[in-house]
This record gives sequence, C-alpha cells and structure tokens, in this order.
Amino acid sequence: MKFKSQKKHAVMMEYVIIAVLIAAAVVVAVIMFGKNVSKEMNVATQSMTDAKGAATTQQNLKNEAAKDIKAANEHEKNMHNYQ
Repeated sequence: MKFKSQKKHAVMMEYVIIAVLIAAAVVVAVIMFGKNVSKEMNVATQSMTDAKGAATTQQNLKNEAAKDIKAANEHEKNMHNYQ
C-alpha cells in the first residue's frame, strides 16, 4: 500500500512541475511581447473610433520601433567594443 501512495504523489509532482514550467513560459512571453501586444490592441481600439488617428498611431509605433532597434544595435555594438 505504501508503494502505491508514493507513486501517486510522484505522478502528482510531475504534473506540478509541468504546470510550473507552463506558467514560467507564459510569464516570459508576457514580459517579451506584452508591450507590443498592448500597443497593437490600443491601435485596434482606436481604429474602431477614428481611422485617421489609428493610422497616425500605427506610424508612431513604427517610428518608436525603429528607434528601439537602433538603440539595441548601438548597445550591442558598445558591448562588443569594450576596452
């Protein structure tokens, strides 16, 4: 009887580990993509009320993304050229 109980708890622990790994993956995804998804949802919401304003907001997002990419490239270049 004792062996059967231990096996049951071992299987339950495996499910807990899987659940924790899935939760960690969700957290990482939200951290990585949350800002962009939020901005795109704001554009979608704005487009329902004001198409011209949505186009302007979308263009602003593209400009911000270009600035972010440029800053990331500069940071990477500085990291590789340390002295």
